Formats: sequence, structure tokens, C-alpha cells
Amino acid sequence: MKNRLEEMLKSIETSQIKKFLKKTFMKYNNSHNNNNNNNHNHYNEDPLSNLENINRSNLLHAYYRYIWNSNFSSPIERNLHSGANVIDLGCGSGIWLTELSSEYSNSNFIGIDNNEIFPIEKVSKNLKFVKHNILNGIPFEDNTFDFIHVRFMIKCFSETEWKTLILPEIFRICKPGGWIEIMDSDTNLYNAGPKTEGYNRKINSMFGLSKFDMDQLQDIMNIYQDLGITIMKEKINAWYPFKSQNSDKPFEMTSEILKSLYPLMSKVLNLNQENYAKLSKQILEEITKNKTYGKTYRIITQKHL
Repeated sequence: MKNRLEEMLKSIETSQIKKFLKKTFMKYNNSHNNNNNNNHNHYNEDPLSNLENINRSNLLHAYYRYIWNSNFSSPIERNLHSGANVIDLGCGSGIWLTELSSEYSNSNFIGIDNNEIFPIEKVSKNLKFVKHNILNGIPFEDNTFDFIHVRFMIKCFSETEWKTLILPEIFRICKPGGWIEIMDSDTNLYNAGPKTEGYNRKINSMFGLSKFDMDQLQDIMNIYQDLGITIMKEKINAWYPFKSQNSDKPFEMTSEILKSLYPLMSKVLNLNQENYAKLSKQILEEITKNKTYGKTYRIITQKHL
């Protein structure tokens, strides 16, 4: 007998794209993607902008998956193999879900994002994407999901929105005994040189990031849980080559992320491609010399039975 979410998956109508340039296969990094056959994308009214967003989203996914050596930290692995209902709020390009839906074929996956850069064709049969603004509520019944995942969304909403809109909805749709995992990064960089620090300030200013942080969110989540059982895990994100782990990969990814930000940051900094490349080189030199790093957190909590 088909479960409730499977029926929901069938009933969801994918919105039509008004304008697109062409159909494209996104080639995700093979070491971080188990579903290269399911990356067929259409793009919205600004295909170039969407493509840039997708590339950045996939680069960041690859970087943080490498740093954490996992796509999640919640103890949900067994449930995913046996069959679970999973939702990713603010799913972006959908690569997190694309990987998991391929690996855990017995589970059902939903991705929600207000920016339609996720794939809308040729995705796994156990995966569906929905264009929706979660400030208008999450369009699923109470106690629907075994695992709710949120990534890089902390600063997209104010403390009031998290407290009165987002978290109440997250706990509402989570099954008793289900898991909630919220991941985000510190906007500060540590041991940053002047060029790196200035660049980071411009990024934070450009995206209008709020001052709401993971500690505040954890406190609010504990209120909803009544008990302080929420766990917060921290990872140091080294942006420089670190020989102790015999890896230049973080540094290589940093270089690629800087390149991917060129269309945005060149306008903010008023730099042509040549001067932006010079600045990127200076930043990479500072990162290597100063051993610049950031911090990423995962908040994990289980809804009471």
C-alpha cells in the first residue's frame, strides 16, 4: 500500500517555465554526485543567472560534503534505507536531494525553494521539487516527515520569522521521533588577511545577511523541545591546503568558488576580469600564508514522541 507522501508526490504539479534558453545537463563533480543521469535542467527567465546560482550551489555542496565527510549528521541512516519521508527546505539546485534520492531508493524526497533553480525533469521517481515560499507555511500535513533538512537558510530570515513562522512549521510537519537538522556557516573568517577580510565583508553586505546566528537558533529550538536536548556540532573549514590530511582539495575548491563569484562580485567591486583574477590570486595567497578558516555548524534535534 502506498504511503501518504507517495500520493502527495503524484499530486504535485510542477510549474511551467515561461522562458528558457536550452536544455542542459549539469555535470556535477563525480566524487560528490551519485546521480549524473538526473541533472537535466530548464532555466527560468534569466538562464545565465540561474546557471551561475546552480554552479555556486553545487560547488558549496561539494566543499561542505567533503569537510563533513557526509551529507547529514542525524542518526537517520537506517530509516533512510528502510524507507523514510524526507524534505529539504531551501533546496537550491537540489544536489543534496539528488544524491540522497539515488542512494536511498526506498525513501521519498521533497525539495522546496522559492527560487526555481532545481531540476524539473528526469529526476529520480522518489524525488519531487516544489516552488514555494516557506514564509507562507509548509504545504504538508502534520507529522509527515521523518527527516527535515535545512541548509544555509539561517540568515535568510529574521529571528522573529524563525521563532513565529519557520520553526513552528518545521516541528508541525515533523513526525514524533523524527529528526530535524539545520546546517549553516559562520559569516566570519578567522586568520583572514586584509584582502580576504574586505572581500568577505562585501559578500556579507551584498547578501544583506542578518545578525541572527546558530546559538540564537539553538536556544529557540530548545524552547520548542522543552528540554535542552538539541545537539550542535561544529566543523573547522580550512580554506587552505593542509598537509596533515594530505589534501589540497579545500584550497582548490576555494579557488573555484572565487571564480564562480566573479559575475556577482566583479560588479560589486567594479573590477574587470583581469583585475578580479589578480584580487583572487592575492586572496588565495593570503589564505595559504595565514591559514584562513571558517566554521560550519549542524544543529540536530529529535521531536518528542
